[in-house]
Amino acid sequence: MIHARKLFVPNEQTPGGALLDLGFVGEIEAINPAVVKALQDDAFIPVISPIGFSAEGQAYNINADLVAAAIGGALRADSVIFLTDVAGIYRSWPDKSSLIDQISVAELKKIAPTFTDGMIPKVKAAITAIDSGADSVRVTDGTDLAAVLDALDHRGGTLVSA
Repeated sequence: MIHARKLFVPNEQTPGGALLDLGFVGEIEAINPAVVKALQDDAFIPVISPIGFSAEGQAYNINADLVAAAIGGALRADSVIFLTDVAGIYRSWPDKSSLIDQISVAELKKIAPTFTDGMIPKVKAAITAIDSGADSVRVTDGTDLAAVLDALDHRGGTLVSA
């Protein structure tokens, strides 16, 4: 289902652009959503491990948010929900008054370089989900049952729309 390749990242401590080998860490090449579609058609809720496989059969661990984003996009989901430990995406963390209620993916791309720490993967995943076919993304607090229920009812958190 998850076609992957080995991930190499720039080594910031080596001049000249040398790449760092992270071991069995990968990045997504393609998603085949047929298995998920078949499970949905049979009324099953799939639980998906973020492990992708190369053409040679090598398994690679992939960031779970990026896997969810790619699968949501491949399924052309109406909405992808990302659960985190904060109420949504903040313009200026830790200023809780800077919570973004709603934003377009175009605007989010413009401000994406301003994010730091743990919000970077969520923002990247939200953009990836929409760029790969999902209609919208909601980022909300997965530690708060009320927030999760609100998200399932298309409320709360931060709504990122195409």
